[in-house]
Amino acid sequence: MKSASAVSFELDDTAGLARELAESVKGKIAFQKNSIGLLLCDADTDGAALTGELKGILGFEVAGMTTLAALDSGGRQDGGAVLTVLTADDCEFPVAVSEPLDAGNCEERIAGACGRIVAEGAPPGVLLAFCPSGLDFSGDQYPDVISRVAPGVPVIGGMSSNDYDHKHPRVFFSGGEYRDRLVLCGIRGDVHPVFSLRHATSRFAERIRRVTAAEKNVVRMVGDETFVRYLEGFGFKTDVDDPLLAFASYPMMLTREGEDETPLMRHISKLDLADGSGTCVGDVPVGTLANICLIKKEDIMAACRESMRVLLDAGEAHPGYSYSTAMCISCGGRAMILGSDGDAEGRILSEMLPPGLTLFGAYCLGEICPARYKDGQVSNRFHNCSITFCMF
Repeated sequence: MKSASAVSFELDDTAGLARELAESVKGKIAFQKNSIGLLLCDADTDGAALTGELKGILGFEVAGMTTLAALDSGGRQDGGAVLTVLTADDCEFPVAVSEPLDAGNCEERIAGACGRIVAEGAPPGVLLAFCPSGLDFSGDQYPDVISRVAPGVPVIGGMSSNDYDHKHPRVFFSGGEYRDRLVLCGIRGDVHPVFSLRHATSRFAERIRRVTAAEKNVVRMVGDETFVRYLEGFGFKTDVDDPLLAFASYPMMLTREGEDETPLMRHISKLDLADGSGTCVGDVPVGTLANICLIKKEDIMAACRESMRVLLDAGEAHPGYSYSTAMCISCGGRAMILGSDGDAEGRILSEMLPPGLTLFGAYCLGEICPARYKDGQVSNRFHNCSITFCMF
């Protein structure tokens, strides 16, 4: 498999933007038998029109989503559009778009989209998930349902985002844009994905309590306190207009006693002061031990550097396979914490990137990546405040 990326900031002229991106990619790579375009872009982009134009010029499907900021081999790209093309003679790139999702039908419809890809042939070697955000169900539904339909298949992806208000996130597919549909892309054939995942968890508030009452991503009681009271015990103000923004630097870490497993990180998206409950972007399992992390810029940079190093080391386990592409999904919360030094992670990735390896990615509202992928065993998980990688 080969790949190449292009970036542009000319978002007002969609037809011109499509020509610029397409011509740039064509100048870098010769297309092989099968190809797919992956678009990560600012929310001001007309994604439906752009992916339609690109498909017309390039002659193959284009999928993607809006992001808080895109990443490529040059670092963080704010306010632009990044197009990455994967092309191969020995791989296929099936795509499925779900029917509209809500809390009542999400399991059935996520399963339906994944099932169409699985039914086309041999199981894919990896799935790329472009997920809608802001819907009324937990982000864990995406990896959990996909893993049931396609057991053993690793998933990398994220939830669409935009700036910091999260009001206009969309996903795209070849002339269509959606706020409530999953776009799922497979890579089937000669592909040997490797992954890495890191949280920034070096500081803790040290008020560890067990989650005693929760349903999926709604947490009600921590210890003998309501969730709101639990947060107030740290000194946090809970009467805030936007809990997601207010608590971006203070994600909740969840661990299970006696289990050697990557902890879950959770951003708080809503607080109900009347009943004391809180809603998180992902599930909060009853029985886990909750703590609040205090994250600084230095923690994020260290986790970024370590995760990239682990990824490159993992690739060395497949010496007969030539890796061409690294996909990075980092959390929008990390971008918020970086503040004015928003390209801190991008600089690290650009400096560490080996020659010939194409990097593309995005800052998202939530990340999907295996927490474990070894000896054919995969444990796909939904994450927050994490940096995730897949190299293929």
